[in-house]
Amino acid sequence: MYGFNTAVSGLLASQRALYVTNHNISNMNTDGYSRQIALQRATNPMSLPGIGYLGTGTEIYDIVRVRDSYVDFKYWNESAPKGEWEVKRTSLLEIEKLLGEPSDNSFRKYMDDFFSSLDELSKNPSDYAFRQPVKESALSLTKHINETAKRLENMRKETIFSIDTKVKQINDIADQIGNLNKQIYVLELDGKSANDLRDKRELLVDELSKIVNVRVDESKDGKYRVNVGGITLVDHNYTNKMEYKPENPAYPYENRELKWADGNKVTLQSGELKGLIELVEGDGENGSYRGIPFYQKKLDEFASGFAGKINEQHGKGYDLEGNKGKEFFSSSEVGKEINALTISVSQAILEDVGKIAAAGTKGGVEDNTNILAMLALRENKEFFTGVMSKGTPDDFIKSMLSNLAVDSMQAQRMDSTQNLIIKNIEKRRQSESGVSQDEEMTNLVKFQHSYTASARMITTLDQILDVTINRLGLVGR
Repeated sequence: MYGFNTAVSGLLASQRALYVTNHNISNMNTDGYSRQIALQRATNPMSLPGIGYLGTGTEIYDIVRVRDSYVDFKYWNESAPKGEWEVKRTSLLEIEKLLGEPSDNSFRKYMDDFFSSLDELSKNPSDYAFRQPVKESALSLTKHINETAKRLENMRKETIFSIDTKVKQINDIADQIGNLNKQIYVLELDGKSANDLRDKRELLVDELSKIVNVRVDESKDGKYRVNVGGITLVDHNYTNKMEYKPENPAYPYENRELKWADGNKVTLQSGELKGLIELVEGDGENGSYRGIPFYQKKLDEFASGFAGKINEQHGKGYDLEGNKGKEFFSSSEVGKEINALTISVSQAILEDVGKIAAAGTKGGVEDNTNILAMLALRENKEFFTGVMSKGTPDDFIKSMLSNLAVDSMQAQRMDSTQNLIIKNIEKRRQSESGVSQDEEMTNLVKFQHSYTASARMITTLDQILDVTINRLGLVGR
């Protein structure tokens, strides 16, 4: 009987190893799946007095995942910066397209048209045919600034919506991890590993690690914890929620802050969420990131500064009726200051281009001195006198575009670098945990032969017993 039991143990061990191989092959293309192996060992031998110990067969004592926790740690650690720079790269490229530089639909092209129309007017200041293009080119310039400002504001609102989506996704992933923790804990009470559920859990952590920086810890008692910025997001089956709500619901796009459910601020080091928040909140002040508010502020600064200088010089001249020049640009919203959203050509000039104050002296209908002075403003190095942006209108635009180009190039380089790092880690992870078709087919043949050999051993033992029991002792009957 011992021989039979030994052969049967080999048969069952080979059969179970084949099941594991089959499971690996079936999940070859499953995201997050880790290759599994059946651990096999010899059973306790039987002592034969005067002879020694006789082997009693084999057994499969555990099925484990091939997984390196250090590689997982590296992946989660590098995935967050990858997510952050990927978000920034995409958004900054979108801002570049929005500003449209260089192209026929750019700030400098509209400024060229405006100053060219002033130049043409200086040649014949009393002719209405030369005044009309000034109004039209100024109107085109202001509308371009208005539309760019609106698009930036819409982009900011869309980014806030993306943040809301990411926060919901984090909370949802936390709930899923908490539920899996509960299932895994119950199933592993007997000391065995719930391999497939662990794969699902770590796939969720992979997804989470791109959104926020995470730290994962599993205690000896089987409790699994996920931390974000030093605060627990998941503690076994308990989950901590995040919120990104405005202080005043009446202004849903203003004064938002990422907080935990208990009101404490969420601290982020990297991740998609950090990148999105910096794009929404970064105004470039005090070393902060230059996000959408920075370019909105620069556009407002350009609109108010450009309108202010032109209005100042325009007010020194006289129109065709000999009246003192009034403002050339005004705010489209009564009572509000001129900014990128509100800058417009004044209503007086829109109604009558004769109000353009081209003359430098009263009654000088052919006088072009004031229009020449307005034209000369384009080359005035003191046009803008801000800390960051000084010089002519062209210098201001160049400065803004240079900031954007530098930030965009940095984002592209950082994203490219993180891509290489992540790919190398993924290759290492795949080399250890991935399923190799060739290796599994080799195992399939190996275990199949082992199974066949064990079956042949049972047949051989059956024949031996048949001879021993049924054919011996027939002589003399």
